[in-house]
Amino acid sequence: MRRKPPFSMMNMVADKKSTSWKTVGLLLFFPLLLKAVHGEQSFEEEPQDTTAKHGEAVTLPCKIKDRRGVVQWTKDGFGLGTDTDLHGFSRYKMIVNDEEGVYNLYIRPVLVEDDAEYQCQVGGADGERHLKSTNAKLTVHFPPKDADDKVYLDKSSPMYTTAGVPVRITCEAGLSTPAAEIKWLMNDKEDFPRNSINTTKQRQADSILVGVRSHLDLTPERKHHEANFTCQVSHPALEEPILRTLTMMVKYPPTVKIDVDSVKIKEGDDVKFTCAAEGNPSVLRYRWEVEELNVVGDHTTEYNIKDISRERNGATVACIVSNSIGTSKDSKKISVEYAPRFTTEPTDVDADEGEQVTLACDVDGNPPPEIVWLHETQNKVIKIGAKLELTVKRETVGTYHCRAAVAGFPEESRSMQVFMRGAPKVSPQVEQFGLEGDTIQVECLIKSVPKPSEVVWTRNAHTIDPNMSRFNILQESIPGGVKNTLIIHDTTPEDFGFYNCTAKNGYGSHMAEIQLKRQQSLPLVTTLVAIIGGILFLVVVIIVIVLFKKKGKGYKDSGLEKHSMRSSDRSSTHDSVLKVETRTATGSDLSPSEDDDYSSHDDWDPEASAAANARRHDHFRYSAGDYGEPIFSPKMGNHTISDRVFPMPTNPLTPPPLQPDGPNNNSGGYVQYVDYSRDYNPPPPVSYSRNSMYASGGGAPLNNVDPRYSAAYGNPYLRVPASSRAAHGVYGTTGGAGGAPAVPPPPAASLGGTTENLYNGNAAILNNNLNNNNNNANYGQISRPNIRASGTMNNQYIMVPQGEMRHGVHGTHI
Repeated sequence: MRRKPPFSMMNMVADKKSTSWKTVGLLLFFPLLLKAVHGEQSFEEEPQDTTAKHGEAVTLPCKIKDRRGVVQWTKDGFGLGTDTDLHGFSRYKMIVNDEEGVYNLYIRPVLVEDDAEYQCQVGGADGERHLKSTNAKLTVHFPPKDADDKVYLDKSSPMYTTAGVPVRITCEAGLSTPAAEIKWLMNDKEDFPRNSINTTKQRQADSILVGVRSHLDLTPERKHHEANFTCQVSHPALEEPILRTLTMMVKYPPTVKIDVDSVKIKEGDDVKFTCAAEGNPSVLRYRWEVEELNVVGDHTTEYNIKDISRERNGATVACIVSNSIGTSKDSKKISVEYAPRFTTEPTDVDADEGEQVTLACDVDGNPPPEIVWLHETQNKVIKIGAKLELTVKRETVGTYHCRAAVAGFPEESRSMQVFMRGAPKVSPQVEQFGLEGDTIQVECLIKSVPKPSEVVWTRNAHTIDPNMSRFNILQESIPGGVKNTLIIHDTTPEDFGFYNCTAKNGYGSHMAEIQLKRQQSLPLVTTLVAIIGGILFLVVVIIVIVLFKKKGKGYKDSGLEKHSMRSSDRSSTHDSVLKVETRTATGSDLSPSEDDDYSSHDDWDPEASAAANARRHDHFRYSAGDYGEPIFSPKMGNHTISDRVFPMPTNPLTPPPLQPDGPNNNSGGYVQYVDYSRDYNPPPPVSYSRNSMYASGGGAPLNNVDPRYSAAYGNPYLRVPASSRAAHGVYGTTGGAGGAPAVPPPPAASLGGTTENLYNGNAAILNNNLNNNNNNANYGQISRPNIRASGTMNNQYIMVPQGEMRHGVHGTHI
């Protein structure tokens, strides 16, 4: 069992000290215990930086946990108060919810002056410490106002400028916060270098508002003409940027571009250049230059070169266009394709054996020609290029061919020879001929490189002196040598024989023998016979030609002659004394048909009798009753009988004198008008066939066409029977001795006597008839009754059928 310690003073004092320390510790731990039970005040949510648009509402949050102290808001460090209404700040209000610990600051509307730093604070109490939230920045956005006096350009639209003259455009954005941003656009694209834009900002005094100004500096050019320049003002508070636009009108010099109508130009082509130009003002003046030389002539948008030549290759053609602002040009270099051509003709070369030589082919062409070399001994290309280098030796001497080719053109080639120097070689024609007494040339061909220094002719071991009167020596160069000719004048028999031709040069000599022979000439007799025979042959040919021509002139085509006769008959309608109206006969069974051939004489038999031949042509005769009696006025010069009275002799049997037909007398085979009333009375009645001009019974003449006197029928004399010719005569008269035809008396001019009216008193009746019947007939036709009333005119006209006459059948006078 444990023994209890004894009680003492010291133990008592120790117990008192222990109790006091326990009391102090309890006092110190109680607040901690109290905090642990109730909690310490703190921020659950602090305000953050906020942005608000001018005129809108904004709330700054502040949430406190276990709040003990008093809550207030500060603006830029200035306390706004602890009341919820925040006296003095009518737009400010503190929204409080103690249960949730919410103490938010509410501002409505937000103004520019509200842009500041705000803080939520909680005061200390009952040992609580003072609380301060983080500073929250309230940024107020104030956009520029979309008004013409706030955002504007300093230039009006359209803006007129001149190319090359610098201009400046200024855009004012107005006041804003934060500062507005300005961008420049051309046709809705940013297309300006940075150094061309200068933007400045200016803050308003005692305000956070800032004014923005931007300058656009540029030098106008063609691309700026009619372009839209836009000043775009952007701001965070704007949903859409503010735009200000103007259109720039630029006066600029022409822009020029040349085009050629052909991609590939060949020598000889016609080339057309076209100049396309545009400028403002649009009044343009054109000018063309070739190699900086003005083209003379009218200057338009086109320039033509006819038959372009190779000399134009590489030439520069320029089109210069100007207006009131300035001048511009564009040029194009011409490339003319042409065939190869040797600019210098190649020459032969010679050298000693073993030396190097160069052959050159200087050829011009476009495109550059392809040049190849060939050797006469080889059928292949040995080198390509303008030059050929080789070593002279026996294998390399000879002819070389240089060929130049350009695509699309004919090939050009030249030949040149390479000679190796050495002794000459004479290679003449061994036998040569000449005529005695003539001038003879004896030729000696010498191959020699270099050329021979001396050529000597000898005969019978004697050197021929070229200074002798009968001898001359000529020498001419040939490729690779010379041709030496000995000329002998007035050759004698002693000159024929052997000659020696010797050539010498620095490398040696060579000789050849030539025989000159006499040439046998043709005998003189043979020559004369040949000449005479040629002359005789020529004479015979000439005689044959002359006889053939005469025979051709004597030959006549009967059909052609008859056709010509018809043509003459037809022309008589214009030039005969009587005007005859031609008509085509219709309805007559005696009219010739279209199948009848008037031009054929095949049915005429020269061996047959006249009557038999006449019967063959009966179908060409006309019936006495088929046609009417058109009467025509006779023609007298250029007048008809109706407007002229002809003098008549007193003797009615004497015909009047012949009157010339003036210009109408064309000697066409027609007789001038003569009064044949004495000779043209109808014969007494004779009983003829149906084709007679007299009636078969009464003997009275019919006023119809008598086929015996028809110009289309033929010779009227042959149509009258033989028995009637003697009784009545050709002209129908009974006068004349022994029944022979009476010959008309000479003209009245030779007989003398007084003149009287042509119709022996009946002229008045004729004139009356002509005047009364001019509507019934062409060319002065007279009606039938009046003609019958006139005894003297009853038988002076051949009557044409009243119906239409067929083409080719004519009537005329005799």
